[in-house]
Amino acid sequence: MYVEERLAQLENVTSGHGKQIEMVADGLASLTNRVDLGFKEVREEFGKVDRRFAQLEGKVGRIEIKLTEHDERFDRIDQRFEQVDKRFEQIGEQFVQLHGVLTELVTLVKNKL
Repeated sequence: MYVEERLAQLENVTSGHGKQIEMVADGLASLTNRVDLGFKEVREEFGKVDRRFAQLEGKVGRIEIKLTEHDERFDRIDQRFEQVDKRFEQIGEQFVQLHGVLTELVTLVKNKL
């Protein structure tokens, strides 16, 4: 009878271990599914980030083109201002000459009076 009792105890222990192994296997399967799902979500988010960066790179490229265009426009405006400044200098010189002529005329008129 001792062997039968020991055999029954061994069956109980083995059955308990089997249940524990099943619980660990179920937990491991659940954990694996959660990890797989987590990695899938992370890959999806990285994909979204990559797409967003691609969009931003396109926008930055367009901004750089616009800035270049504005720089060219400002250069043309600067050239025009330089031309206007030269014209004002010429007009100023002409005023000086005109003032000189008017001064001479006034002097001549005063001398004749």
